[in-house]
Amino acid sequence: MTKKLDFKKIFETIKKHLKDFFRILPNVVVPLIIMVFIQNFFGANNSTIGVVLIFVCMLKVNQLKNIKTYLQMSLILVIISILASIASLNIYTSIILNLIVPFAIIFLTTSKQTVSNYFLYGHEYIMMQSYPITISEIPLRILSVIVALTLCYIFMKIYNRKVKIEENLVSDFDLIVYNIKNFKTELNFKIPRIRFAVRASLILWITCVFMDLVTDRTVRSYWLPLITYSCLEIDSQKQKSKLLTQIGGAVIGIGVFILIFNWIPTNSLIIFMAFAFTALFTVENQYLKKAIGTILGMSFVIPSLGEVGAISLRYLYVLGAILIIAIFEYLRKFVRRIEAEVF
Repeated sequence: MTKKLDFKKIFETIKKHLKDFFRILPNVVVPLIIMVFIQNFFGANNSTIGVVLIFVCMLKVNQLKNIKTYLQMSLILVIISILASIASLNIYTSIILNLIVPFAIIFLTTSKQTVSNYFLYGHEYIMMQSYPITISEIPLRILSVIVALTLCYIFMKIYNRKVKIEENLVSDFDLIVYNIKNFKTELNFKIPRIRFAVRASLILWITCVFMDLVTDRTVRSYWLPLITYSCLEIDSQKQKSKLLTQIGGAVIGIGVFILIFNWIPTNSLIIFMAFAFTALFTVENQYLKKAIGTILGMSFVIPSLGEVGAISLRYLYVLGAILIIAIFEYLRKFVRRIEAEVF
């Protein structure tokens, strides 16, 4: 006996998603406006901070409890932007910093209770390398990040003024200070998050250096390290699930992209991005999230690569990311077997 459709329940679900969509939309639109502002006044090389701000608005509302906390978080983001800029200068700085910085980010910004807290900072580090700059351009980048964070703070204080913020919540800056002070006990390779930090930093080092070696540094794509980064998880089963959804999401996303892109006017691409980013934070299905992420990634690069180039590279980088993570997962299990036999 077939079940009857519960139209009331369907309507309530749609209503809830629409409510969430329009609640989230300003948190996406304002950072994209800031991105356009930064691009016009500080150059396209510095505009990627706008994408980072979307994640700041969505993930870091808890850092708004006072101006001091936000300034501390901003200082972290400025320092990471400087390190990313230095890493993008040449292959030598890339080899050194892309091994050290990802590990430091994960180690310093996480704890046993907040193992995924690193995501925003690692994401910024990769994004800021997608547009390499010269050493003389670093001061302008620092200024652009400060201006963008200031504008973002003004918006967040106004829009989120009614949001209740937990007063006893430990700030990211305090967490970094704690990990530095207690590094002798916290930097223990028997701790899962430290093992994860080692594995993640090695993977990102390989992907970032690989991109430096095989691509033109002036038009370097950040896809391989960014896709790899988004699939990493401290838990083995969760990581396996992410890899599967990444494959399915890429197939769905590319298929949808082919169908809709020719119908989107080039001058309306920023509006399309706003709705796509908002949908990314609204939907709950992981395959849809990955599909939307695929569409967004392709919409950023298709003006320079073309449709065929963007699709081909997306498939290539997704497969590359999965292969690299799978190899490291095998090595991780192999090492654990050896440890079990020896100890």
